[in-house]
Amino acid sequence: MTYENFARKYRPKTFKEVVGQEPVVKTLSNAIKLNRLSHAYIFAGSRGLGKTTIARIITKCLNCEKGITDSPCGKCENCLEIEKGSFPDMYEIDAASNRGIDDIRALRDNVTYAPIKGRYKVYIIDEAHMLTREAFNALLKTLEEPPPHNLFILATTELHRIPDTIRSRCQTFIFRPPSKSQITQYLKRILEAEKIPYEEEALSLIAEASEGGVRDAASLLDQAVIYGGGEVRKQSTEEMLGIVPEEIIKEFLFYIREKNLKEAVKVIEKLDREGFDLTVFWNQILDRIHNALLNLTLEEGSAEPFGKEDIELLIYTGDIFKKALIESRNFHDKKDIFQLAVLKLRFMKNLVPLKEILEKGITVKQPQETSQTKEEKTPEVFDIQKAILKIGREAGGIIAGALKKSGIKEENDRFVITVDKNLADILKDKIDIISKYFPKPVTIEEIEIKQEKKKPKKRDESVDKVLELFQGKIISYEEE
Repeated sequence: MTYENFARKYRPKTFKEVVGQEPVVKTLSNAIKLNRLSHAYIFAGSRGLGKTTIARIITKCLNCEKGITDSPCGKCENCLEIEKGSFPDMYEIDAASNRGIDDIRALRDNVTYAPIKGRYKVYIIDEAHMLTREAFNALLKTLEEPPPHNLFILATTELHRIPDTIRSRCQTFIFRPPSKSQITQYLKRILEAEKIPYEEEALSLIAEASEGGVRDAASLLDQAVIYGGGEVRKQSTEEMLGIVPEEIIKEFLFYIREKNLKEAVKVIEKLDREGFDLTVFWNQILDRIHNALLNLTLEEGSAEPFGKEDIELLIYTGDIFKKALIESRNFHDKKDIFQLAVLKLRFMKNLVPLKEILEKGITVKQPQETSQTKEEKTPEVFDIQKAILKIGREAGGIIAGALKKSGIKEENDRFVITVDKNLADILKDKIDIISKYFPKPVTIEEIEIKQEKKKPKKRDESVDKVLELFQGKIISYEEE
């Protein structure tokens, strides 16, 4: 018989076995009890939190032979087929490889048919954010008016890439990473069921390394059992995960406290030479610095090897080391970045506290104004054309055009706009806006502008002579 790893063997089969998703489980369980299950859901969250697992549990709840229930039997033919992934009315679609419009059209055509064996057809679309825009548009109508006895579950690790039109037609559940203690209890349950000896410190290390992923934790546990020869011990787990031994961590922190930077740099060099993951080591150091700082501030727990007099050192060191971790992500040799961060601590003595500066009576003088700075402070000359452009943007082009045709004159205490009486009312209606862009009050004065009549052009003398000679009349006349 082929070996089944822990992640698959101990995949939750009921709502009660799901780890760390109590709000999601409670809502869905109540929806099934009250017969208020939606036709479409979006399950969003990072990998390994149980999105597709809960989708399968819902499928069992709806198609269990004992009836619709939030506690499926797990023993009937339908439940067993769903667990194996061979149930004919459960469709698991990988949107990463079936992301086109043709794939969704095939799904849409299949929706119209009745379930083959169960009560509901359940469509689980994994990595739904990978669907193309055209595919989402093809799915839209089906989600808006779904045929009866169909349920859609879209699982995604990138909720922001799901179009709003799709999200508005689904109920969305956010899957949060479970706590470290919840993952540890889950690992204990597996080891006790397998009757494998373990140390709790090792399980805590695995829970920490999984970064909240339940599936990742189960996979790491499987690996730890094999590496430890059928046992899960702290020492073997540390070796497997590449965790630096506690003695080396304490040694490095002691060198930091004593400002023995030469030896601290040598520790990093040695770890790199022995094949340790320096990123793991650096995260361990940051965790210890953070915990020491909290314990010293709150006066709770141990902060070894640091004391209260080292709080300032811890703050600056933590800040420098965090920046080094970020820089190391884009640098090929992490060792150089971390060693440089240690060497930066040498120059911390040059940082003088503000309190010390004030106690010494050091004052900061204001720079004296020179003739040059006075010239720079001379007010800008008011630009009427710029003001008209700004008025035009707010009040409209007609107002700007009227101002351009007007006469604008600056007097001692005001600006006078002289405008034709036909345009005066237009400007007066917008006087509040116009005044905003002038540095002085604005007055509008009306005048009547008489348009000069154009004098008729004098004809060429040769034309008159032709008329006199032939006694004719002019039909049309154009000048050259």
